[in-house]
Amino acid sequence: MKKTLYNNGTIVTMNEKEEIVESVLVENGIIKFVGKFQDVKGLIDDSTEVVDLKGTSMLPGFLDPHSHFLAYVPAFGYCNIAPAPTGKVNTIDDLKNAIKAYIIEKNIPKGGWVVAMGYDTMGFEDQRHPNKFDLDDISSDHYIIAAHASNHLGVINSKVIEHMGLNENSQNPSGGAYGRIKGTNEISGYMEETAFMLEVMPIFPKLETEQLMDNFVELQKFYASFGITTTQDGMLNKARLDMVKEADKRGILKLDVVVYPGKMEVENGMLKENPASVDYAGKHYRMGGVKLFLDGSPQGKTAWVTKPYENEDNSGYPIYTDEVVYDYCKMAIENEHQLLSHVNGDAAIDQLLNMYEKAKKDLNSTADLRPVAVHSQITRDDQIDRYKALGMMPSYFVDHTFFWGDTHIQNLGEERAFRISPLKTTKDKGVKFTLHQDTPVVPPNMIRTINSAVNRVTKTGVSIGEKEKVTIYDALKAITIDSAYQYHEENKKGSIEVGKLADFVVLDRNPLAITNDEILDINVLTTIKDDNVIFSK
Repeated sequence: MKKTLYNNGTIVTMNEKEEIVESVLVENGIIKFVGKFQDVKGLIDDSTEVVDLKGTSMLPGFLDPHSHFLAYVPAFGYCNIAPAPTGKVNTIDDLKNAIKAYIIEKNIPKGGWVVAMGYDTMGFEDQRHPNKFDLDDISSDHYIIAAHASNHLGVINSKVIEHMGLNENSQNPSGGAYGRIKGTNEISGYMEETAFMLEVMPIFPKLETEQLMDNFVELQKFYASFGITTTQDGMLNKARLDMVKEADKRGILKLDVVVYPGKMEVENGMLKENPASVDYAGKHYRMGGVKLFLDGSPQGKTAWVTKPYENEDNSGYPIYTDEVVYDYCKMAIENEHQLLSHVNGDAAIDQLLNMYEKAKKDLNSTADLRPVAVHSQITRDDQIDRYKALGMMPSYFVDHTFFWGDTHIQNLGEERAFRISPLKTTKDKGVKFTLHQDTPVVPPNMIRTINSAVNRVTKTGVSIGEKEKVTIYDALKAITIDSAYQYHEENKKGSIEVGKLADFVVLDRNPLAITNDEILDINVLTTIKDDNVIFSK
């Protein structure tokens, strides 16, 4: 029996009483005691390992309520073309130079594939996307793909266009578009929504199993460095399922990973061989339910909104018809699967709410499925009321206030932009919400997410939505106990209470005893999963 006593620090339990305690005793990975040191002394023996917190703060491990963890494994070594603060690419020339340097550094031979990820048009000339000519300037001998930070959009060079067999007669796919050279039908290299996600992403270069496993180990360390003990793959396919199974078989899977297959995989029968369950059954991964994409990204102006983008006759567009969405919602409810739906614009949210409500009524369902509206950026007050009535939870990508807040003000106007991720309104209406980073869109930095929820300041220092700010404690709930609730795991994760898993994060200071301006100064010192250290600074 392994026994560990955590003592001599500030232990923020995140329980219903909002208690802060002195000591926690763990036996075989399960919390056995929470309270005062004097009350636990009698339970300690010579075999107990005593962890001196040395005045630091311990909280429940952070749960990442929406991510693409497994999709990120092969991409972990791709070329970084993100802008500051996560990269250095702020112009198209920067992008070209970064990819050229990557080709040289990695010694990628002629005829090889190059994938670069994370560009953002905000700082580019005329805020335009790169095109095939820009990528051809880098190299005409390599297959080059550059993915936008949203992962909904991207650019390919002429060799990839030729490889895909595209030409001026190619018709746009449903729910997506091929960019064209202005005034012609010539393919520009720009790919939007399903054209990029369903046609370009599948041809990304494949890594050998051993390289994937090496990336897997390093990516877990990366997530754990932000205090995360449970994460998600929010768009599972067969290759990713095979990968997580192999990692678990080898014993290198340390985080808990909850996976959600997309529409195509569900229709191909993935859940028949791998049924959804709230039980990990001795593994570190489980099938959580199903996923559905309903629109695009607000920064790319492909999110489906009811009011057009500023100074444009463009409202984005849906991915599926109402009939398709209804059938998928009905399938999920009928099989008691939790449904995660990507919805950014209020028109897409309307579609989800209307079709889910109709399916639930037609099936006369009262099951507690906790469907999730992922991102839910441009959400109206009436839609939050409907979330509550349906038992649906929004998972907000509140880091948009920092990374793309300035873009949203430009694209949406102040009224809508200042209400993106309406956390305070959601809280005041009594609706639970969670907070995520949609990694690899941005790093899974939970401390930055807390800062975004509390301070709501854009990259250029604009205050974006003063009325939607929440407290540090509210933000912590959204990545601990309320994320555990979203996962149907509130009885074993999300707070430090007797009977729950020993999943902890140790911070260098108490987040509840600092000013809002000091949040970004918090450092993750240690991350503990099942009473085992998986990250230490």
